[in-house]
Amino acid sequence: MVGVTRQVREGLIFWAEKAREYVNTYYQGDEENAKGTNFYTSILKTRQIVDSLFEKEEGLRSVIDDQNLLACVCIIQETSVLIEQEMTDCIEIESLTNSPWNTIEHLLPQKRKGAATSLIEGIILESRTLGLSKVFKLMTIPGAKRFYQRLGFEETDGSGEMLLNENQAAMLLLDLDQKRNSTTFD
Repeated sequence: MVGVTRQVREGLIFWAEKAREYVNTYYQGDEENAKGTNFYTSILKTRQIVDSLFEKEEGLRSVIDDQNLLACVCIIQETSVLIEQEMTDCIEIESLTNSPWNTIEHLLPQKRKGAATSLIEGIILESRTLGLSKVFKLMTIPGAKRFYQRLGFEETDGSGEMLLNENQAAMLLLDLDQKRNSTTFD
């Protein structure tokens, strides 16, 4: 989903309500007790996104899950990155985060897998359709690095910056398409 829609606004409000509920239930009502968890990181990233909604509204991208709930959000923007001594246009993915129920360590009935992958897939497809950059950049935290590596992103300099080049993006799309179209045999 592109931009800030009513469904996204309502989804972010619901996220805030669920985050408060989970803090009260699992972290003794104190958000500080969740520090160092993916859930805490999700709370912080969600606040960053909400704080920048007005100025970066056009860059918001999201995924709605099979239960019609907001599952994942991020902000994208066009920028440049130095690759092999040359400035290259790229799409930067900022503050990508999943819903609170997908980041908390406790098993919850709402938990779903694949939202972040679907969001990145959608960004790549949108970029191709609009003729934008075929290189994608993001800054990751150590806990998410392996996830992005599995998608084909490569770390550039140890700072957390990761890039997905045109060939890696094409391979990711092909892999996801094959997984969708594969049939399990016994």
